[in-house]
Amino acid sequence: MVIGSILAFFGGIQSGSLAQFAGAIDSNGNVESGALPASANQIALAAGALSVAAFLVWGAFALWGLIQGIIAGVKNRGRGWGIAAIVLSVVGGGIVFVFFVVGAGIGAAPYAS
Repeated sequence: MVIGSILAFFGGIQSGSLAQFAGAIDSNGNVESGALPASANQIALAAGALSVAAFLVWGAFALWGLIQGIIAGVKNRGRGWGIAAIVLSVVGGGIVFVFFVVGAGIGAAPYAS
């Protein structure tokens, strides 16, 4: 969850920094591709890659934690830790998403008017 949150935060910053290219959107909501510089594509690629990586990392570790938590709870080997692992695996997706939204806000802040 920690690694996924860090990746989501930086992915959010990259996503929020795309706000500087909001002038390239016409009245219908379409993006004029000729109006975007090459750096916009690089920023969008980095934002997408970091965001997907964040949720894949969280998902893999959450699944592992859920399975280990269930096994620990059923076999009575650290029942408290097992319950904590189950709760963190379920709640972790929301926490990673919150870090993404906070990062997007920070990334878009310099361009808000």
